[in-house]
Amino acid sequence: MAVTHPAPSSAPAGAAPRSARALVTAPERVVLVLVILALAAGGWAAVGLHQPWTVLPTAALGAWAAWRIVPSPAAVTAADRRGALAALVGTGVWTVVNGALYAEYLIVVRDPGFLTLAGLWLVHHPSSDIPTLGAIDAAGVDGSVLADASQAWNLRGDAVQPQGARMLSALIAVGGWLGGDHGVLVANVVVGAVGILAVYALARRVLGPLAALAPAAAVALSVSHIGLSRAAYTEPLTLVLALAAALWLWRGVEERSTGALLLGAAAAGATSFIRIDGALIAAGLLAATVLALALTEGSRRRRTRDALSAIGLQAAVLYAGYAALWRWSEGYADRLADQGQRLMAGYGLLAVVLAAWALTWLAGGDRLATGTWRLLRGRGAIAAGAGVAGLLLLLASRPLWMVARRSTTDPVDQFTNSVVESFQRAQGLPVDPTRTYYEQSVAWLSYYLTWPLVLLGILGFALITVWMVRRRPGWALLLGAVMPSSLLYFWNAEVVPDQIWAFRRFEPVTLPGFAIAAAVAAWWIVDRLRPSWRLVGRRVAAGAFVVLPLTTWVSIQPASDLPVSGATPVFVREMGGAYDQIRALCDVAPDRPIILAGTSSHFGSLRVMCDEPTVLQLAALDPSQVADMASAWDTAPVVLTRSPDWFDWTADPEVVVTSTVRQASYQLQAIPRTYFDRDYAWYAGIVNDDGTLTPVAPGAAAAGPADTEVTSP
Repeated sequence: MAVTHPAPSSAPAGAAPRSARALVTAPERVVLVLVILALAAGGWAAVGLHQPWTVLPTAALGAWAAWRIVPSPAAVTAADRRGALAALVGTGVWTVVNGALYAEYLIVVRDPGFLTLAGLWLVHHPSSDIPTLGAIDAAGVDGSVLADASQAWNLRGDAVQPQGARMLSALIAVGGWLGGDHGVLVANVVVGAVGILAVYALARRVLGPLAALAPAAAVALSVSHIGLSRAAYTEPLTLVLALAAALWLWRGVEERSTGALLLGAAAAGATSFIRIDGALIAAGLLAATVLALALTEGSRRRRTRDALSAIGLQAAVLYAGYAALWRWSEGYADRLADQGQRLMAGYGLLAVVLAAWALTWLAGGDRLATGTWRLLRGRGAIAAGAGVAGLLLLLASRPLWMVARRSTTDPVDQFTNSVVESFQRAQGLPVDPTRTYYEQSVAWLSYYLTWPLVLLGILGFALITVWMVRRRPGWALLLGAVMPSSLLYFWNAEVVPDQIWAFRRFEPVTLPGFAIAAAVAAWWIVDRLRPSWRLVGRRVAAGAFVVLPLTTWVSIQPASDLPVSGATPVFVREMGGAYDQIRALCDVAPDRPIILAGTSSHFGSLRVMCDEPTVLQLAALDPSQVADMASAWDTAPVVLTRSPDWFDWTADPEVVVTSTVRQASYQLQAIPRTYFDRDYAWYAGIVNDDGTLTPVAPGAAAAGPADTEVTSP
C-alpha cells in the first residue's frame, strides 16, 4: 500500500515550482482556513462579540500564524498534482451543484431550523440572545401565551435563547456578511465541501495522492453527506474539526511539530462548541495522541511537554465550549445536564489520568507502553486486529439475534415511542412503539456506503490496528478519532431512528472513517495481486468508491407502489418555499409587534426574520385578553394565524399569504424516497383597542389541499 512520507516544513533550493507546491498543499490549507474561521467565529460568539470587525481580523491573523503548519513539499510528483487538482475541482463542482439546491430550513421542525435562524440573527447582532421587547409582559395575560417556544427557544432573563451550541450558527453568519440571507443558507454547503477536502487530506497521509480520492469521493457522493450539508446540520463542521484534528495531531506526533499538535488539540476541543457530545470525539483523540507520543522515539522531556501541552490546551478549549453552551443556551444545557455532566466528568478524569501518566515518563513511566507494544508486535498485533474486526462484525450481526427496545416509563421515551409509532403506521410496518432499531445501526451505514464498502471498512480497521501495533503508532490517531463514538452509537444511537436524521450520529467520524478504512483494505488487497493485474485492480477499486455510493441514489423495486424512486435528500430542496413564506409574513404588517397564534414552529422564524417582538398564543382568548396583550406595546400588534376562528373580526378575514413548503418524508430503515407538500394559508389582523381584529387586505391566492405525499423525481 502506498504511504506518503512526512514533508519538510519549507522547500530547499531546487525544489518544485511554487505554483506546484501551492496546488498540492491547497486542499489542506482550505481546511486550515475554515477551521481557523470557525474557531474565531465560535470564540467571539461565546463572549457576545460576534462582529465582522472581531471575527474576520482574528481569522486572518490565525490563518497567517498557522499557515506553515501545512508543510510545503520539497518535491512534487505528477500524482501529487493530479490528486490535489482532482480533489479541488471535484469539490468545487460538488459545491456548485449542492449550493443550487441549498435547504430553506427556516421553519423549526428539527435542529437545522433554529441553527439557521440563529445564524441569520448573528449576521446583524453580536450575541445570540434575542431581546423579548415587551413579549414577557404580553405573555402574562394567560398561561397559553408564551414569550418563547418549547425547547427550541427558551427564556433566560429578558432574552430568548435559541437551542444548542453556537459555533455553526456563528460560522454560517459569516456567509451572511458576504451574501446576505442566501449566504447564510448556502454556507453549510461550503462547510460540507471542505469536509470532503478534510477526508482527502487525512486519507492522503496514508494512501497517497491518487488513492485518497476514493474515500473522498465515497463521502462526497453519499446521500447523508449531501443531505446533511444542504441544511444547517452540525455534523459536517464536526467532521471537518475531527478529521483536521486527527491529521494535525498525527503530524505533530510523527514530525515533532508542536504547532501542528497544538492546533490539532484546539480543533478537537472545539467540537464542544458545536455539539454537546463533543467530549466523546475529543477524548478518543486525546487518548490516542498521548499513547502515540508514549510509543514514539525521541526525548522524554519533549514528549512529556508535548503531551501535557496537548492535554492542557484541548481541555481548556473543550470546557470553554461547555461554558459557552450553558451561557448562551441555558435551557438546552439544563435539559441535557446529566449527559453533559457525565461527559465533562469522564473527559476530566481521562485528562487527569493521562497527564499523570505523561509526568511519569520523565522517570521511565513510558516503558509500560513501549514494553507492552514490543510484546504485541507478533501474534498480539494480529489478535488485536482480529478483535476489532470481530467486535464490528458482532455489532453488524445484531439483527440476527436481537431486537432493541427503549423504556416505556420515561416521559422523553414515551414521546419518542409515539413518534416511532406514527412512522410505523405511515409506512405500514408492524406497530411496535418501543423499538429503537438500534440493532440495525451498522446497517444504517450500509444505506449510504453499501455493504461492500462497510465490510471493506471492517477489514481496514483490522489492518490499521495491526499496523499500529507492529510499526506505526500514529495509526492510533485514526482509530482514536473514529472508534469511541462509533462503537457507542452503534450500540445505542440515542436518537429517533428515521433516516437521515438518525444517521447524524455517524456522519462526523464513522462515515469518513469507514470510507478511509475501506480504501486502506481495498488498496492492500490490490497490492497482493500479481503485478500485471494491479493497475486494473486499482481502477476497479477506485470505480467502486464512486459507483457504489451512487447506487443508493435510486431505488428500483418493480413489485412496489413506487417501482423507481430517487433519494429525496439528493433530488429535492428541503423546505423549499419557506424563505418566501416568512418574508411574505414579515411584509404583511411591517414594523409591528407580532402575535403568532396556533403554531410554535414559526415563532423563531418570525422573531428573527421580521426582527419584531413576538409572542406565541396557543389557545383562543377573549377579546379583552387580546387587548391586554396588545397593551404591552406602544404600537398595535399584528396577529398572524392559521386559525381565524380564535378571534373576533370587524369584517370577514381573507387569506393574506399562501405558501407551499416541501419536506422529505420520515423513513424508518431506509433512505427517504418521498416528500410531502405542506400548504399554508395565513390570516392577519391588526388588534384594536377592544381586542377585536381589523383584517389585513389579502395579498395572495387561496391555499390548496394539505399535506400531499409525492414521489421524488
